[in-house]
Amino acid sequence: MKVRQATLVEPFKVEIREVELPDPKPNQILVECEASAISAGTELAVYTGTHQWLQDPKMVDWKFPFRSGYSAAGRVVAVGSEISGWKAGDRVSYPGNHASHELLTLGHERGRLWKMPEGLSYDKAALACISRYGLGGVLRAGLTLGRSVAVLGQGIIGQFALRCALAAGCYPVIGIDSISMRREASLAAGANFVIDPSVGDTKDQLSAILGTRGAEIVIDATGVPDAVPVAMSLACDAGQVIVVGSPRGKAKDVNFYDDLHRRYIEVCGAHGNMLFEPAHIRLNGTWDINKAQNWLLGALASGRLSTEKLVTHTIRPEGIQEAYEGLLKKKEQYLGVVVLWK
Repeated sequence: MKVRQATLVEPFKVEIREVELPDPKPNQILVECEASAISAGTELAVYTGTHQWLQDPKMVDWKFPFRSGYSAAGRVVAVGSEISGWKAGDRVSYPGNHASHELLTLGHERGRLWKMPEGLSYDKAALACISRYGLGGVLRAGLTLGRSVAVLGQGIIGQFALRCALAAGCYPVIGIDSISMRREASLAAGANFVIDPSVGDTKDQLSAILGTRGAEIVIDATGVPDAVPVAMSLACDAGQVIVVGSPRGKAKDVNFYDDLHRRYIEVCGAHGNMLFEPAHIRLNGTWDINKAQNWLLGALASGRLSTEKLVTHTIRPEGIQEAYEGLLKKKEQYLGVVVLWK
């Protein structure tokens, strides 16, 4: 069958290609996409040609032409002969590219899918795989109920980190970003406070909210290496700094004795893909990818995980390149972008 796929043919160039997709093999499921969501950090790094894996010879799948996207929702249309538990018509969330149809090979990391709760719309379900990266930061912190959280950077991943922190019972939850539209989205989602770092010292503003102690948990979702030392400065003594924003590069001016060691701060990385890892790596084995994705879908369906003011643009596939340019150059206008395929 003929299907449409968004393909990055080279840096700064997206094409919607029509390709032939074979019938499902015995261990495959064919899904027809209703909606997919753009992950600004990963996809823009590939779009601009700056993603480190593009230069890594071991990452053979990360070469141009590149099929972008990893968060989608749709309907099962065909099931391979060896597969049970799934049938045509099932509404599903899955880690799919931006494409009208996807063949999912069960047993492969990308060959997973999760049933959507009744009443959950496709455009919201399309956000579920992206939201896992924000959830990972909150899970990495461990016990969260009643603990203060500051989220540095309120792009799509930072928004989900903040919203998952709210859903997990953190208090107060504080969003930090210089872009007013993002701060407004954070408040609409239920953030207790927001901080604009462009109008004064961020640490002073945080102290006005929390006192001089600092935040018990600081989640860095900026993707900027030099923001990690800033995040450390915002944490209380013996606090946690969780890095979720995929910072690419090296940070400068880190005084490990004064800024980390002597203050007993814990700094750790949290990536959504850690939930695919063996039990001894992923959060003491208490959460895995299926538990996380099913929780996210349930929270999206119930409203516990807010999507208020999160999606600023809903587009057709032909608008993906324009959306990438907007996410790069018009950050005050673009936040979440959902692609409708039907």
